[in-house]
Amino acid sequence: MMNLMVVDDEHSAVESIASSIPWREHGIGHVYKAYSVKEALQQMAAHQVHIIITDIRMPGLSGLDLVSHIRQKWERTKCIILSGHASFDYAKQALRHGTVSYLLKPVRDEELIEAVQQASVQIRLEGEKQLMHQRAMYSVREHLPEKRAGLMKDVLLGHKFVESELVEKLEQLEIGFRPQDKMQLLLIRYDDPQPTNKAFRLMKYAISNVVEEIFGSSYHLCHTDDAYDDLVFMASPKQAQSEPELLMGRLGERLLHSVKQYLNATISLSVSRIGRFPDQVPQLYHQAVSALRKQAEAGKGLHLNAAAGSHGATLKSLAALYEPPGLTALLEAGRMEDASRKIDSIFAELSDSVFPEHVYVAFHYLAAAFSYMAHREGRQLSDVLGEQYQQLLKDGYGVSLRSLEAWTRSVMEQWAQSTTDTGQESGSNMIRQVQQWIDHHLGEDLSLQVIAGEVHLHPVYLSKMYKQSTGEGISDYIIRSRMERAVHLLKHTAMKIYEVGQEVGYNNTPYFIQVFRKHYGLTPQDFRNG
Repeated sequence: MMNLMVVDDEHSAVESIASSIPWREHGIGHVYKAYSVKEALQQMAAHQVHIIITDIRMPGLSGLDLVSHIRQKWERTKCIILSGHASFDYAKQALRHGTVSYLLKPVRDEELIEAVQQASVQIRLEGEKQLMHQRAMYSVREHLPEKRAGLMKDVLLGHKFVESELVEKLEQLEIGFRPQDKMQLLLIRYDDPQPTNKAFRLMKYAISNVVEEIFGSSYHLCHTDDAYDDLVFMASPKQAQSEPELLMGRLGERLLHSVKQYLNATISLSVSRIGRFPDQVPQLYHQAVSALRKQAEAGKGLHLNAAAGSHGATLKSLAALYEPPGLTALLEAGRMEDASRKIDSIFAELSDSVFPEHVYVAFHYLAAAFSYMAHREGRQLSDVLGEQYQQLLKDGYGVSLRSLEAWTRSVMEQWAQSTTDTGQESGSNMIRQVQQWIDHHLGEDLSLQVIAGEVHLHPVYLSKMYKQSTGEGISDYIIRSRMERAVHLLKHTAMKIYEVGQEVGYNNTPYFIQVFRKHYGLTPQDFRNG
């Protein structure tokens, strides 16, 4: 039940309201009486009062003064003005102070009861709203580390964000970064043997706490796990630093020493150069990973400045791996010959690479493509990837080019055979022919009439057949292929924006920019700069 207080300098008015109405029947447990604002405030300090009924004009402080004071100190208490003065100015002030009702004397019991019940409803609704908010905040805080790690993993993988949405997420998750903030990446590898997965997770949790303790006073921190189960910390300085490399190096040494001293564990640390959040994060991560992988044979407990070791041969992404059309798209379309040629080009480039990491990246790229197709076709993953896949996983960064190629050829051969056995090979010849022709003529006129003429079909029939076979329209495939090709050219060539547009069939540069922005959420120039 709720408690009520009646405040009026006229004793008879107070007694009448307190005694003449059966308040308990209307949800009021106790009625307090006060004959001045000073007395009312004293009782408020001593008792819990939910609803106040007060006169305005009283000696000393007025009822409006009382309402104002209550708003500041007991904001959940509801106030009802009961006055003998029908003053517009009084009513306006009462409204500004958030009173529930403004009643005029003499007042009928029914009016007073209705006003009190209205106040009771408001209190209950506000209480329920606050409870829901508290539960929501508890839920958010309970899952805060997980949600932070998820967002940071998206940033790590190079996901594109609308800046306003990213800022909102960062604020919600209480992450101290903002777009374009300077930051560095700390890649931490736990070097000791892992007795059990649970013990490994507990140790990583403990290491994270040590990082927070050592770096937390100087840096805003947020971390996640990468695909290799290493810890990746993003560190943005809380204030400008005169010698950031020196500070980071000193704290890094403290981290290695503290983990060894207090956790009896060995870690290796790779620190990236300074970059901007979030656009340069994938590059910084790649730099830190490369430094750690190149020094893998040097043993445990490494402390690497990835930026200092970035001279010499430049680690570039594998062109054959990402040049459109991708392997997944080729397998999905049943274009096994084109898929095999892509595999050939991938391994030809891998054979010329001096970076062992390229082999590991290619392994995950190929495994992802094969896993996607297994899921799409409803096949058991183990049947598609085979027994050798588990061994490649165990090899990790030490996977050899020879074993990777043997496994890939084996999976491709089995996939081609299963496709032929199910009749898919013969049923998609026309689709493959159309897609191959489009892929080789992206810079030309790709109207439905032209394509239909090349494959000797009526345009309407070709459009329907393609849609039924692939689930998308020919124009959708053309736009996607052109955009993928444009992305590849922007990444791997120095061609000007208008030249890229012409290369993929857009002679009107503004229109090319418009289509690109619609497809990727940013302009070609912004994409290249990022």
